[in-house]
Amino acid sequence: MYRIGNDKRKIQSANLICSGMEELMRTQDYHDISVTQIINTSGVGRATFYRLFDDKSDVVLYQMEMVFTELIRRMGPQTDPNVVVQSLFDIWLSQKGLFLSLIKANLYGEFQTQLSYVIGEKLKFIKEHVGLDDRNWQYFIHIRAAMLFTALRVAITQFNEDNSQDISNTLNELFGKQPLIFKS
Repeated sequence: MYRIGNDKRKIQSANLICSGMEELMRTQDYHDISVTQIINTSGVGRATFYRLFDDKSDVVLYQMEMVFTELIRRMGPQTDPNVVVQSLFDIWLSQKGLFLSLIKANLYGEFQTQLSYVIGEKLKFIKEHVGLDDRNWQYFIHIRAAMLFTALRVAITQFNEDNSQDISNTLNELFGKQPLIFKS
């Protein structure tokens, strides 16, 4: 697990390491990137790298969490399900290399967990509106997150030219604009 905290120097070093990783991901497959390459590209020392991260998958995980933090910031208090989904696609379509690295690093479970949290927080009014108990709410949120993860993966790997509006429109055509639980 990474160890960054709120220390400005650690954050600065982590940002350099992330920039180095991003640069390498533009030209190489995730599995071909070594910690030595990340260190050389980022300009930090080996001790600094290992003080902050355990391995290269930690770097990718840290980057993912920073993207989710930015997603939450961009959405602000917005709770409209369509805006939440559109915002998700907007930010992750701009991070295709990172998303593919998450998959290659087998971190899709962490991605779905983080996505479930964001959806759960932004759409918790649905739980109260419909009267779902905690068990059904967890099923709803985790299945919704899995569907969105899969839609994003399909868009990035098979329909690379689709934008967030194209993806949202496709999902709305296939599954309707509101979650099925809203239909009577």
